Amino acid sequence: MTLPKSRQGRGACALLMGIAVLAVAALQGGRASGATATASGAKRVEINHFAFHPPTLRIKKGGKVAFANTSPVTHTASSGSFDTDRIKPGKTKVVQFNQKGTFAYHCKIHPFMKGKIVVE
Repeated sequence: MTLPKSRQGRGACALLMGIAVLAVAALQGGRASGATATASGAKRVEINHFAFHPPTLRIKKGGKVAFANTSPVTHTASSGSFDTDRIKPGKTKVVQFNQKGTFAYHCKIHPFMKGKIVVE
């Protein structure tokens, strides 16, 4: 059974898009990741390779966390206490933590992605 040419073209396009996404992800693999300070004084959590880096971050009460999406797909950082909404590729959202405690969070789009902020 053969597909009509219009469907074959769409399949080839989808395959090429998938290869392009994987190539971009591979190129970004050499970047340093983890908790670093940003210009605003916030600690940084990098979202890349379908994971939060670092998976656990410790900050002081009143501190800020910048969730930086360096991956080629949209993500969120969400918990019962905060929600960044959708963070597009190349964008960053900052959250301030004014209460002590441990805040487990996940990506609403990819629920297997999990992290934790410990506010001391």
